[in-house]
Amino acid sequence: MKRIRKFLALFIIASILFTQQSCIGSFQLTNSLYSWNKNDIGGKWGQALVFFALVVIPVYQIALFADGVVLNTIEFWSGGNPLSMAPGEIETKIVKNGDDVYKFTVEANLLQVEKLSGVNAGESGEFVYDQVDDAWSYFGSEGEFKLKR
Repeated sequence: MKRIRKFLALFIIASILFTQQSCIGSFQLTNSLYSWNKNDIGGKWGQALVFFALVVIPVYQIALFADGVVLNTIEFWSGGNPLSMAPGEIETKIVKNGDDVYKFTVEANLLQVEKLSGVNAGESGEFVYDQVDDAWSYFGSEGEFKLKR
């Protein structure tokens, strides 16, 4: 349980640090929501009403937070946004931090992390986005848990 908490704490700290390093991603989720409202809702009055409702219910705020903290961090490390990837498209990136080397593999709605060298080499885990629950879950050797908002 300590490993899960430590990993979650490191993930949150890394997310905050890397999103504050002038890494501006594509904001694919927020742009998709905006495009849906602009293109699929008829008339300017309907669009304005839906926009107002989505601001009051905080749908835009949640989408912007998810983009800014989770998806843009994934995009920073992997070079691609999981929501903008086509099904079957895979990107892999090797990241070195001191003696530690990590392999990030990104697919649509999936981020796999494997530690290649350093302390605890061979450990791996994956973050999976569940569209039905609209939530990310972590699965690894330490256990599994759902990331809550």
